[in-house]
Amino acid sequence: MQKWIILGVVIITILLGVILFLNFSIETEYIPETEIEDVELRKTIVSIYFQHRDTKEVKKETRLIDSKNLLQNPYKELINMLIEGPKSEELESIIPKDTRVLSTLLQSNCLVIDFSKEFLNVEADDIQKYNIISAIVNTLTELTEVHSVKILIEGIEEEGFLDIGLDFRNEFTRNNIKRETE
Repeated sequence: MQKWIILGVVIITILLGVILFLNFSIETEYIPETEIEDVELRKTIVSIYFQHRDTKEVKKETRLIDSKNLLQNPYKELINMLIEGPKSEELESIIPKDTRVLSTLLQSNCLVIDFSKEFLNVEADDIQKYNIISAIVNTLTELTEVHSVKILIEGIEEEGFLDIGLDFRNEFTRNNIKRETE
């Protein structure tokens, strides 16, 4: 009987040793190679629309930016990114580079953008003119609070691109800027 008790104690001791060994080897601490900085935690993805160089279609470019840049005036920041141009070589900016954003104001889900007069200094065909408005509207309506966009030129409701049927006195939405060819 004493042999069985000693054998039982030995088996229990071995089992406890194996269990303890496995538990300690499983609980390893993983240390990241680099620590995540506060700047990395503030990153957000934005979608900005530009014209494709070859097909002349409006295409989306996504960027990872510091959300702190969007806190002051997200609308002006996004429009300035449009004016600066894309990062991709396949895309091109079609808003004149000397264009400035004078002001932005959100009124009942409609974003009113006041551009400098240089906005109209564009020698573009009908497709490019549509693409200018489409790039602006598509970029800004990615924000949940913006449903439409109204464009002013130095505080005045201009006739805009009337030669192709785009009047800045109207509000633009994603739906009303599509070309008939699409």
